[in-house]
Amino acid sequence: MKIDESIYYTPHQMASFFSISRDTLLFYDRIGLFTPAMRKNNGYRLYSASQVNELDTILTLKDLGIPLAAIKEAVASINTPSFLSLLENEEASIIGKIRECNARLGIVKAIKSSINEASKSEKEKLYKTRLKKTPYIEMPIRKIGKTETSDTAWQEAYSRLIAKAGCRTMITTGSIVTMEDARNTLGSICRKVYATVPGPAETYIPAGEYAYMFFKGALSSLNEFYASFLKAIDDEGLSTTGDIYEELTISSIVTRDEKEHVTKLFVRISE
Repeated sequence: MKIDESIYYTPHQMASFFSISRDTLLFYDRIGLFTPAMRKNNGYRLYSASQVNELDTILTLKDLGIPLAAIKEAVASINTPSFLSLLENEEASIIGKIRECNARLGIVKAIKSSINEASKSEKEKLYKTRLKKTPYIEMPIRKIGKTETSDTAWQEAYSRLIAKAGCRTMITTGSIVTMEDARNTLGSICRKVYATVPGPAETYIPAGEYAYMFFKGALSSLNEFYASFLKAIDDEGLSTTGDIYEELTISSIVTRDEKEHVTKLFVRISE
């Protein structure tokens, strides 16, 4: 159908077609994005019938999230190749944002799942499960005493771990304890602090069968946690391999009440 170019619309009429404000049209005019076809002697703006399609295109591109500056550049010399290029660029941008949101959603779900499991699982009960290879970063503790790792030394290593993580989200955090130290000092000595992170990473908790147990209460009861964990492993006749991961699943980040804190101990077992 041929557009009747003898028909003109006022700013109020044009704005009402698209449910936008008259001020929006005036702003578009000011920045040179959408200029009225003519002005009366009194300065009153009038838009031609063909400009309805033009404004529809502009608003559609704006709704897609394309910046006004990019829209202005595109409509200045619009043709099929340039319009397609504009859409392709926006498509790539949207796909990138979706990937970023999916990655962030995955992190939120992982943290939520860890806290839910710690909250709902029976405490001091030995569980077994198969874990996937999990990326993590670690930091050695510099000063380790003969019988225990001091809070100061642990915190210093943890501060360096945070710096190493940079912008990466730390999903779970905790300590790494060798099996020998665990049996000799009941968890009083830890060699490293660690944090699981979105992959990839230089180090991974290996995939395999793991035994784990949750303990509720302050870390001042850590020796009791290790005693119960090691006894349960021995009672089950399990053969362990590798270090014990001491995960602070529900810590002061989640709740200030130390009685509500939950620590997870897990170690790989021979299959």
